[in-house]
Amino acid sequence: MTIVDIVRVGLVIEGILIILGIFWLHTIKRMAVDLAVVWEFLGGLLFLAGLVPALSSWLGYLQTEVILALFLMEIICIVGWIEFSLLLSQLIMKSQELAVQVSLLNFENERVLAELREIEKKVNLIDGGENRNEKDTVRYQYDGTGGSGDSAD
Repeated sequence: MTIVDIVRVGLVIEGILIILGIFWLHTIKRMAVDLAVVWEFLGGLLFLAGLVPALSSWLGYLQTEVILALFLMEIICIVGWIEFSLLLSQLIMKSQELAVQVSLLNFENERVLAELREIEKKVNLIDGGENRNEKDTVRYQYDGTGGSGDSAD
């Protein structure tokens, strides 16, 4: 068995692991749907690249050390990209959750404002409009002889 055959088997195994791993990450809600679809597609491509000899025949032209270095770098890059995808998925999910919470708060705010308007209408009907300028009556209830109000004058 040559190094090319070993790498081809490694690509098949890697493709299967990516497909199953990303599916599992999506089922436990750690990966967003659109990112999971991209990773499943990439896993399928790796699986096919290892399974179909015509797609990996170019590896026979490289030296053994180069093939192993490329394979290890590929694994490291894929693990890093998956970690980045998980972080991005968490940010997307938190952003969606925040948007839902803001929407619910806006709805609750509108409901409270509507209740406040109804209460103001009822108070105006009961008082006959006498306390319509309540802010002005509170402001002008003192004649101004006390100075600033905080001093002992």
